[in-house]
Amino acid sequence: MSYTTETYEADTAQLRQINSNIIALDEKTLEAERRSYHTFFDVHVVQTEDGYILVEEADYGELPMHLIDQIVYTATGKMDDEF
Repeated sequence: MSYTTETYEADTAQLRQINSNIIALDEKTLEAERRSYHTFFDVHVVQTEDGYILVEEADYGELPMHLIDQIVYTATGKMDDEF
């Protein structure tokens, strides 16, 4: 099997897109974990058309189904008020 210039460029562009999505998800996952140490509530990473966003359950009360369906990661709130 040999690559033509067009197929090689298409494959390379697709790999770049995959890598940037993985990096963006990793960054939001780490941000959710850092944020979870300072809250009682779960912090969710939600996939949107523009990338990933963080949603804390306290921000919205009960989450709507359209957000629940797009959750890709959840960091449990780790703040504890018992000493």
